[in-house]
Amino acid sequence: MNLYRLNLNLLIALDSLLLEGSVTLAAKKLFITQAAMSNNLQQLRKIFQDELLVREKNHMVLTTYAKELQPRLHQILQEVHSLVVSGHRFDPATSERTIKIGMSDYMASLLLPKLLLRLQKLAPNIKLITTTVYQLRNVEPFENGDYELGIGKLFAPADQLRTDLLFKDTGVCIINPKHKLAKKKKITLEDYLAGKHVAVRADNPLVTPVIEQTLAKLGYQRDIRIGLPFINPIFRIIEESDELVGTVIEKMALLYKNNHNFLIKPLPFEVPNIEFFLVWHKRYDNDPGHQWLREQIKALFEVYPA
Repeated sequence: MNLYRLNLNLLIALDSLLLEGSVTLAAKKLFITQAAMSNNLQQLRKIFQDELLVREKNHMVLTTYAKELQPRLHQILQEVHSLVVSGHRFDPATSERTIKIGMSDYMASLLLPKLLLRLQKLAPNIKLITTTVYQLRNVEPFENGDYELGIGKLFAPADQLRTDLLFKDTGVCIINPKHKLAKKKKITLEDYLAGKHVAVRADNPLVTPVIEQTLAKLGYQRDIRIGLPFINPIFRIIEESDELVGTVIEKMALLYKNNHNFLIKPLPFEVPNIEFFLVWHKRYDNDPGHQWLREQIKALFEVYPA
């Protein structure tokens, strides 16, 4: 087929169809009617000589060819987008851009209140969409457009990804003021191991949390009575329980200290520094809007209280 005769808007429609796996959802995403998107799909099937999406029971699934095509197509369109925006001056005061960020609940608690205040003053029309991500383990979500920026612990650096270290943190214990250890200035390792714990469990069973790694090297394990997929409820649980011990990152403990009734105690053993990174795909290196937002995020953590 002659490329000059191809309507490139069809590729944008195809990108949405393959990402959403649904004619209805793809149409909503591009603000067109379902009939128009169905017509796009028929044209795309002729162009690529493949069904692309086929119905199985009550939903649509991608063909084998479409699965292979999807990441390549999405990356090409993202590069075209970067090519276009890099040629324009970015003005945060007037930009209406939407940026997707992957981060954990505790990172959202640390970052978003301060970032949104800054955006209200400097870039009032920029929109942020957040996706819950606890561990940045692979490049696929960046290539597929699940999020443009990732903030968190990086487990699998890749050549396609760029990183900036935002901050390092350590773990601390939090307990109820009525806990039997409350009057002790320091908790001993024996105290810690004898306690009943509420803890965040890794969302990936192949990744062991740093506390478990450290204790295992010492030949111990803690007695976890409540395992959670996220950190925020721990502070409320500790407020209500005079038996449980929580272990959280220090910045989160300090952030919540004024609004929750708990005591902070140092850990009775050394843990490696926990590093949190700002991560993005290399295709956004020269994207002026992306560069601007990255600088705002880095600036916030540079002045964040230790």
